[in-house]
Amino acid sequence: MRSDSHPPGSYHGPEINDWVRRAQAGDQEALSQLIQRFSRDVYGKAFSILKKHHDTEDVVQETFLRVFKSLPSFRFESSFRTWLITVTIRQSLNYLTRQRRVDTSLDAHAEALGEHPALLQAETQFDQALDEEQLRRLRDALKRLPPRQQEALTLRLETGSSYELIAEAMGTSVGSVKSHIHHAIRHLSQSLGKS
Repeated sequence: MRSDSHPPGSYHGPEINDWVRRAQAGDQEALSQLIQRFSRDVYGKAFSILKKHHDTEDVVQETFLRVFKSLPSFRFESSFRTWLITVTIRQSLNYLTRQRRVDTSLDAHAEALGEHPALLQAETQFDQALDEEQLRRLRDALKRLPPRQQEALTLRLETGSSYELIAEAMGTSVGSVKSHIHHAIRHLSQSLGKS
């Protein structure tokens, strides 16, 4: 294999971070390189959620548009690929939510969000954000959660998607998603209680 090819292991190297920094500074060629390198991953993740090529193509465009707008705020706290795939999942779930909203009453949606009182309380904390310090502590605590718990809770809070959609996005069962969220909330409560 030639050194200028792109094996899967090359997603996290210094070359990627260099492209990200250059793209953040407005280098269109670097942005193009990032899109070329990761477009297959973005398409694959979106298609695994949406199951339709036409919908997937729309979400891939939305994802890279969102990445372009949000790139200056990327802080290298995770790998670029992890961040990009997270954006892809959120965009896919948001797309599904918009598509299904026609068939879902607001009452049913509110009832789904209210299934777990502790989750509702956590959502309220996010929405109100009355105290910047508290919000910072909450986000710091989120980052310390095990990856699957962090992913499940973040998707639930930021997209408001159903457990079924989140399970589909994460490639797991609804029961596992509920368990991840339950444990995430418990860990957050313990962590914030010590602060």
